[in-house]
Amino acid sequence: MSRFYNTLSQQFYCFFFLMLLSAVYAKAQTPFVVKGQCMQNPDCDADSTTFSDTLTTAIAWQWNFGEGGATDTRRIAQHSYASPGTYTVTLIRTKTGGATETVMQSVTIGELPPAFQKWFTDTTICPGTTLKLDPYPDGAPEGAKYVWYPKGDTTQVLEVDSSGCYSVEVILPNGCKIQDRVNVKICMEPAAQEGSKWFFGGNAGLDFSNNPPTPITDGKINTPEGTSAIANSKGQLLFYSDGIKIWNKDGEEMTCFGTTCAPMKGSPNSTQSVLIVPQPTCKGCEYLFNVFTTSDINGEKLLTVSVVDMRRNNGKGAIIEQNTTLQQPTTERIVSARNDRDSTYWVISHDYGTNKFRIFHATTGGLTETSAPSLGMAHDSLNKAEGYMKFSSPDSTTGQRRLAVIIPGPPKNYVELFSFNDSTGVLTYDKTIDLGAAPPIAYGIEFSASGEKMYISFQGENGTKSVLKQYDLTLPDSLLTETAITIDSSATQKYGALQFAPDGKIYMSIQGSDYLASISEPEGNSLSGIEYDREGAFLGGKNSQLGLPNMVQDFSQESSGPGFEAEGFCTNEPTTFEASPICDPIKDTYSWDFNYDPAAPEFTAPSKEQKTTFTYTAPGIYQVALRASNQCKDTIIVNQVTIYETPSQINLGPDKDTCGAYVPLRVNVEAEKYAWISRGRVVGRQRDYRATTTGRYIAIAYNGPDGECFASDTIEITLRRPPAFSIGPDTTLCRDSSIVLTVASERWIEFNWSNGEKTRDVTIGEPGTYFVIVKDRNDCFNSDTIAVGERPSPILNLAPEYVICIPDGGSTILDANGVGVAKYEWPHSGDTTRTVTVNTEGTYTVIATNKEGCVAEQSTNVVDKCEPRFFIPDAFSPDGEGHNERLEVFGAYYTKFSIRIYNRWGEVIYATTEIEDRWDGTYKGQKVLPGVYPYVISYEALYFPERNPVVKRGSVLVVR
Repeated sequence: MSRFYNTLSQQFYCFFFLMLLSAVYAKAQTPFVVKGQCMQNPDCDADSTTFSDTLTTAIAWQWNFGEGGATDTRRIAQHSYASPGTYTVTLIRTKTGGATETVMQSVTIGELPPAFQKWFTDTTICPGTTLKLDPYPDGAPEGAKYVWYPKGDTTQVLEVDSSGCYSVEVILPNGCKIQDRVNVKICMEPAAQEGSKWFFGGNAGLDFSNNPPTPITDGKINTPEGTSAIANSKGQLLFYSDGIKIWNKDGEEMTCFGTTCAPMKGSPNSTQSVLIVPQPTCKGCEYLFNVFTTSDINGEKLLTVSVVDMRRNNGKGAIIEQNTTLQQPTTERIVSARNDRDSTYWVISHDYGTNKFRIFHATTGGLTETSAPSLGMAHDSLNKAEGYMKFSSPDSTTGQRRLAVIIPGPPKNYVELFSFNDSTGVLTYDKTIDLGAAPPIAYGIEFSASGEKMYISFQGENGTKSVLKQYDLTLPDSLLTETAITIDSSATQKYGALQFAPDGKIYMSIQGSDYLASISEPEGNSLSGIEYDREGAFLGGKNSQLGLPNMVQDFSQESSGPGFEAEGFCTNEPTTFEASPICDPIKDTYSWDFNYDPAAPEFTAPSKEQKTTFTYTAPGIYQVALRASNQCKDTIIVNQVTIYETPSQINLGPDKDTCGAYVPLRVNVEAEKYAWISRGRVVGRQRDYRATTTGRYIAIAYNGPDGECFASDTIEITLRRPPAFSIGPDTTLCRDSSIVLTVASERWIEFNWSNGEKTRDVTIGEPGTYFVIVKDRNDCFNSDTIAVGERPSPILNLAPEYVICIPDGGSTILDANGVGVAKYEWPHSGDTTRTVTVNTEGTYTVIATNKEGCVAEQSTNVVDKCEPRFFIPDAFSPDGEGHNERLEVFGAYYTKFSIRIYNRWGEVIYATTEIEDRWDGTYKGQKVLPGVYPYVISYEALYFPERNPVVKRGSVLVVR
């Protein structure tokens, strides 16, 4: 049975207790609770009266709502009454053990307020103008009360002069209510900026209402991991949270309505500690917000929800419900996406210990758990429960989007991909990708806007580096990890969350950094193409930690504003331009300049038509300006278009009747790309083509990324067959050897090999497919192809370099480590073993032969390099007796030596970079007291300069 959590519950309800029905029911019976005692709003199908059984020992329920035979079988039942009046509701409950009990209760259903009069549809106003909103301009119902969003005004009439969603709830004395809303836009004001305010890390924040984003330095959040924030559609902050506290737009802790606030159940160390999701209302603005929290996986493993009402506290909001448990145990993952088709929200979490997801749906009827599918891997260890979960953008046609779940190791990291349908809420399994050994530990994940590129951050530990990688999801599964691009790595920094931002970039947190790293072009296919910058966004002196804000996926996507689109980019063909309204539905007029020069613009006459065409005669990049005007605004929008050359007309010449194995054809015009079509399919994509059969051939030359600018021609080929020709059967060669291919017949007098040779014989040193075109004295052509395979040569894995320390009399074992080797030979000694021992510098070679008779040879260098070594005494006695008076350090094969000696308070009392120096047991000319003194030695290997410096710690005893 679905768990139902109604965030739109009525504020007025009554408790009724049943009267004794007979002597059998001599004792008081447990009642049920009724909420929302109003008839159904015909405009809001999800509105209903809710009945909740309070008897905890009941196990089954049969409700009869007293209207038209309506029934239900859930503990928390719902029914929408079509008419006001008094109804008798009957509950037959089955208790543990099988006994049944009948409970009856009278329920009075109230009448709704009358429909609003002359209510506005969504509208746009000019800056500086005022719109008067009144639900009942022709007369209001007696005793009606009003609650307006966004600031909780209680007047009947509200005058507005700023953009946003405005809704009014009308409440009758019987507690029944209706509401309606109007979205007001200000001409040319940016919209859809719910995800524009970020708060995270060590009091850090970014404001994406500006471009580039500017630092927010007065945020109250100071937490290692998960946060969430929400703004209104024009980018004004509503509130933000770390999963424990909520701060309003003024940075004040949000209060609770009618009660004392308790801390929420999120955790500083929860990956996605908190997520703010709007709660849809029937015909009202989104003034209710579900605040979901997940606790630290090492703690309670709780998934909870609290509710914020932004109408409270003069628009600053208040918490009206706290810490309702939705699931336990759960992981640290929670995500949300909006279904734009019906303006509802999906929320997905994942249970701990199993492979079960929880799918919740926030609709005008409340928050319900719709399903709990078991898919993919079980999250049955603490490590597996810690990585991020993320949605991709939806497909605009189908509403399908990806869901990715990071499952960290050790021993291995995985990411699982699922497909989610925004309309149905159905989640299906796609694939599991093995990301390799852990550590480094997979942590953050994000998709590009198209969903084709996937970015994953890995956290270094135990000597491994932090890494940022891109995966191309358009590639076959077998190539996904093999072709992944490593974007950045660090041995000293820990990489954290990844988050798509409203400016179209992906940002990555780096623990303790003053910056967020950025990926400016997430759809790029190369390291340079993605435009990565480790210092992508300055945080104004604050620092990031591991987490970034967790938001409804749709709120962080790049928004678009007024502008125009172009279609058709070929010379000498019309290019179509279409303007989008700048202040819809206010009507615009449009003027165009198709080769815009700001110093001397040449706009066309104003027109109300949004579409126009222009024909360019030369290729190039052109600045196109649109001047859009209406009663509010006169603005110029400039974009650039790239026009491609339409190729000249192709001439393949007259139809051909010839003898040969093929007819050479060539496109006689320049173009970026070419295609040859025969019998309805593409048979070639080069400028030159060999027609090998009789038929019609179409040649196409085209320019532009989509091949829109093209020219074509057709030719008929009649091909008569020449005498038979063969260069023999397929053959093989050993790796790193060669064979000779030859045309044996003397009939043929001209030769054209695929490798460019023109001789009868050619020497081939690589496997592959080779062909030769031959011609006889009658001008008949023929050709043949031969496949040259490769016999396996033995594989040697002799290391390129071995190290010995000759002064120490050292030696080393050279290991050929061959694969498929039948015989070894070491020319320097005549040994035939896999390994040999050597003790002198030099170059050594091994020759291997396999059973196929193929030979491989490999050499290695043996070099004299000694490891650093040191001897440091445990004690010395600077007592003036002439023995062991100084601390003597001995070393060899080192460089960049330093030593520091400390007293018990951590002061450096002796330091030198010369090993020949000796400490005499004094500090500032005074003898130090007897005792133990810590020291730190630092040095680098003389023969291994690529290594990091070595630091050793110890202590020496001063004896007096």
